[in-house]
Amino acid sequence: MLLAAGAATPAAAQLGGTISFQTDDYFRGYSLSEGRPVATLDLAYDDASGLYLAGAATGVATRHSGVKLLGFSENIGFARKIGTGPVIDVGFTNTNYEEYYSGGTTADYREVYAGLITDHLAAHVHYSPHYFRGGVSTLYVDTDGVLRPFPFWRLTGHFGVLTQLDGPRAPGEPHTHYDWKLGAGRRLGPLDLQLAWTDGSPGPDYYAGEPRHRGTLVFGMSYAF
Repeated sequence: MLLAAGAATPAAAQLGGTISFQTDDYFRGYSLSEGRPVATLDLAYDDASGLYLAGAATGVATRHSGVKLLGFSENIGFARKIGTGPVIDVGFTNTNYEEYYSGGTTADYREVYAGLITDHLAAHVHYSPHYFRGGVSTLYVDTDGVLRPFPFWRLTGHFGVLTQLDGPRAPGEPHTHYDWKLGAGRRLGPLDLQLAWTDGSPGPDYYAGEPRHRGTLVFGMSYAF
């Protein structure tokens, strides 16, 4: 899905990819890698019509079994700038996680989304009919912002709200969760460096059945080709 602020319909078709490393795979207030580092290969195609396709595979450095596949995802969408206004962005995402994700079992989810993107803000609404568990439908609304105070530097922010619309919940589990992130990034030659504090509420996360505080500092590094 498009996250870059100020995105516009490309003048020509583009094919590219990114190799990235992060100290944690943190997603909507939860660590999907039990706090372990991950590496991801992303491939993307942007067509001049506004159609885009993307795929990603993520590996995790497990505690006792070396590097394992954590998950993979596919994404198809369409983005079009409306005159001099924002970019309209709509699409579909399919994501699958292997057994080594926070929870210890395989899981998957599919989402449709729609949103608007401007030079500094991106806002999306996501709907999933089966979010990590069969019969659990959710609505997720998020906003991402970026400021570039100096050349090669950027400041980023994110806030999201996940609401469970239907399906079973664990006793005492709230039907609404929040997550947020504040970070900074620096372009350094061919590398892009990121550092962000990310957190969520309410309640703790769980690694191997043990409660852990959700807040964590995540360092990332990526190389685009």
